[in-house]
Amino acid sequence: MLDLQKTTAVERFAELHDENTLPLQSKYYRELLPASPPGPGQQYAFEVDLDSCTGCKACVTACHNLNGLDDGELWRNVGQVHGGSSSLPVMQHVTSACHHCVSPGCLEGCPVNAYEKDPVTGIVRHLDDQCIGCQYCILKCPYDVPKYSPAKGIVRKCDMCSQRLKVGEAPACVQACPNQAISIAVVDKIAVQASASAGTFVACAPEPSYTQPTTVYKTTRTLPANLQAADRYTIRPQHGHLPLVAMLVLTQMSVGAMVVQQVMAGVALWKGYPVPATVLAVQLVATLIAGLIGMNASLLHLGRPQYAFRALLGLRTSWLSREILTIGLYAGAASAATGVACLPYLPFVGQWASLLPSFAASGSIAGAVFMGLVGVFCSTMIYVDTHRQFWKFAIAAPKFFGTALVLGIASTLAVGAIASAGLHAPVAATVGRALCVALIVATVAKLTFECRILVHLGNGEQTPLKGTAQLLMGVLRGIFSARLALGTIGGVALPMAMIVGVPTIFAAPVAVVLLLGGELLERYLFFSAVVAPKMPGPPV
Repeated sequence: MLDLQKTTAVERFAELHDENTLPLQSKYYRELLPASPPGPGQQYAFEVDLDSCTGCKACVTACHNLNGLDDGELWRNVGQVHGGSSSLPVMQHVTSACHHCVSPGCLEGCPVNAYEKDPVTGIVRHLDDQCIGCQYCILKCPYDVPKYSPAKGIVRKCDMCSQRLKVGEAPACVQACPNQAISIAVVDKIAVQASASAGTFVACAPEPSYTQPTTVYKTTRTLPANLQAADRYTIRPQHGHLPLVAMLVLTQMSVGAMVVQQVMAGVALWKGYPVPATVLAVQLVATLIAGLIGMNASLLHLGRPQYAFRALLGLRTSWLSREILTIGLYAGAASAATGVACLPYLPFVGQWASLLPSFAASGSIAGAVFMGLVGVFCSTMIYVDTHRQFWKFAIAAPKFFGTALVLGIASTLAVGAIASAGLHAPVAATVGRALCVALIVATVAKLTFECRILVHLGNGEQTPLKGTAQLLMGVLRGIFSARLALGTIGGVALPMAMIVGVPTIFAAPVAVVLLLGGELLERYLFFSAVVAPKMPGPPV
């Protein structure tokens, strides 16, 4: 008999376990764990018996409770696929969590190295202390695995309950499944790569060759080829990422203006009417300000902006790190070019401007132009590297460089008109008309290109690009219409008015404001109208 007066509750519980008077959970899951750890060329993986999964979501509840997740934050989901025929319909539940891929997109894309793949177990872990909350891993993962926690300002994800595995305890989802549908297996990485290259995975999942997921889905049945995800036709707008919208548009505007200004100055000089140095100085100042505002806006996107300095750690694999570096170098070169141009007009130091080498201004401007264009390219590749159809290079690159061109022309025209007022310089006559024509051509080309996505509405089957077109003509129609209207008025109607005689000093600033608003809406649609790949979801 236990002396209830002398033992604590914890001691009594321990004694009961020592005497095996309570059921030990290990007997329910021991056979669901591998007999030995992975060897060379192997790793742990989830193994799912589709024939045993009933969609009860006990695994989802156990994972959520054990890991203390936020409301709405799920590391494991249960989806559904269906197909077959009217005489023999087929419905199948699919449980999924992190696939602990052989080539994880989250790890490769992270700019701060906040992911690691265990060299022995192959488990992909997220390092919470290292994370800055940029959320790029969410865009990189094709299976919608990493989840952002606003309360903590970081991303979190399934780590296969690695601490439990280390001591022989089953992950929460494995232990909770009443049908033993989930287990932990040891897989051969080469076999996983071969299977992924052949496109073999589970029905209705994203194409596996990108990250090479290791989860093994087993079934003894022959599933029909026409299986579809239960939520295939459920298309919702994605997160708009407003700080990124501002950063991309303003930095591209700055780069475009820097390029257009130099072209304009060269044309004016060739025509025999060099642009006054004061005008060029004012244009450079405005260009630099736009770029710096855009760069600082990006900090608002971070969950932990105080650790933004870590963002260069991923230069070897992350396009986000490369963008940060190149845009930073652009800002430095643009600042140097602006400083050289403004030096003659500064009190007390202007007299020393003549001592600067002749190549100081031209060299810093050339450096800014080069790094700026490389920065726009890196910005493009950030989204191309996610393998989302609406962000592929043939769509993203024309949009990003088109924004730089349209806003670069418009801002150069507006700032030049204001800065040259009262100087009686023939700049407007020699270059202004050409800029108006160039702005009309660039705007029409860009708007036409953006509208091409609508041709996918005629697709016979549901594709990601058709989903994007449906969003633009559905819940996002008002924003899309406003984007087209602002672009047409600012980039076509007002430049035409300036050509026929409306004073540029009044019309050009209005055109810039309208075009900037239109490009901000276009970039918002770039994020919100994309159809993100993911595992099959539940019926809605």
